[in-house]
Amino acid sequence: MVIAISVGMGSLTLMSVGLGANNHQRATDAMATGYISLLVISLFMTIVLLFFSEDLVRFFGANERLFPHALGYIRGLTFIIPLTLTFYSDEVLKALGHPKFSMCIMSFAVLLNIVLSWYMVSVLGWGTMGSSVATGISFTAALLIALALILNPKQKLHLFKGRFSWELLAKAVYNGSSEGVSELASAVSIFVINLTIVHLLGAEGVAAFTVINYLNFIGILLFLGISNGLVPVLSYNYGAKNFQRVKRIFSTTLRVILLIGLCIFCLLQLYGVRIMELFFKDTNSSEVLAIAAEGLSVYAFIFLLSGFNILTTSFFTSLEHAHDSIIVAALRGFVFIVLGVKILSYIFGIAGVWIAIPFAELLTFLVALYLLRRVYKTLV
Repeated sequence: MVIAISVGMGSLTLMSVGLGANNHQRATDAMATGYISLLVISLFMTIVLLFFSEDLVRFFGANERLFPHALGYIRGLTFIIPLTLTFYSDEVLKALGHPKFSMCIMSFAVLLNIVLSWYMVSVLGWGTMGSSVATGISFTAALLIALALILNPKQKLHLFKGRFSWELLAKAVYNGSSEGVSELASAVSIFVINLTIVHLLGAEGVAAFTVINYLNFIGILLFLGISNGLVPVLSYNYGAKNFQRVKRIFSTTLRVILLIGLCIFCLLQLYGVRIMELFFKDTNSSEVLAIAAEGLSVYAFIFLLSGFNILTTSFFTSLEHAHDSIIVAALRGFVFIVLGVKILSYIFGIAGVWIAIPFAELLTFLVALYLLRRVYKTLV
C-alpha cells in the first residue's frame, strides 16, 4: 500500500502538471504508467499472499490462538489488485477534474464495506476472512465504477493511448515517496511509542494511547483530505505557470487548515475528558481514563501545527519539490518523534512521551517554514 500511495500521488502530480502545461500526451503516459506499474506490483503481492500466507503470519509473530484468524484475513487480501487500483483511480479522477465523483465513489466503497463486513462476519460467520473479503468486494465495485468514468471517450485523457515510461515511473515514485514515507514512518513511530508506554505504564498506558491516537487519526484525516485534494489544483496551475494563483490557493488553504486545527485544539482542551469517557464507560477503567485525559491535554497541541506540516508536504509534492517533501515527511513522521520519545521519556517519564509528539511537530514546523520560504522565492 505504501508503494501504491507513492506511485499514485507521484503520477497524479505528473498528470496535473502535464495538463496544466497543455501536454496531454505526457499526462496520458503518466496515467498509463501508474496503472501498469501498480497492476504488476499488485499481481506480485497477490502471488505472495496466495502461496506464502502461512509463512507471513508466522513471520509477524501470531501465536497459536491468533494464527487461524490472521491467516484468514491475509488470504482474503488477495483482492489487493482492485484495492490498490481503486486508490489510484481515485487520484486519477481528481486530476481529470472529477473530485465530487471521486468522493462519492470512495464513500460508496466504505459504506458497502461496512455492510458486507457485518453480513459476512455476523451472519455468515466467516470471521476475519469475511472482513477482508468484504473489503475486496467493496473496492472492486468502486474500481469498476471509477474505470467506467475514466474510460469515457469524452475524458481529456485516454488511458489506452498512453505509453509506459520508466522515466515517468521513476519520477512518480520519487515525487510521491514523501506520502509513502509518511505512512511507513507513522507505523514505525506508533510501534516505538507503544513499546515505550508498555515499559512505563503497562497495558493501561497502551489502552489510553490507543484512544488518544484514534482521536488524533480523525483530526489528521481532515488535514490529509484537504491537503491531498489540493495537489491536482496546485500541480495544474504550476504546470500552467500561474505561480501567483499557486501562492493564493496555498495561502487561503493554509488559513483554513490553521483555523480547523485551532478549533480541534480548543474542543479537546474543553471537552477532552468527556470525549474520553465515551470510550471508557466501564467503571473499572478509571485508571486508564486518568492516563488518557492527562496525555490528551498535552497531545492536543499537535493540532496547532500538524495541519501546516501536512499541507506543506503536499505543497512540495505538487510542485515537484520531492526532496523538500521527503525531508518534512521523514522528520515529522519518524526522526523527531522517535528521538523525542526516547530522550524525553528518559528524562520526564510518561510526561516525556506526551510532550515528544507536539515537540516533534514544532521542530518540523521550523524546518518546513524555512523550506517553504525558500521555495516561495522561486515562484516569480
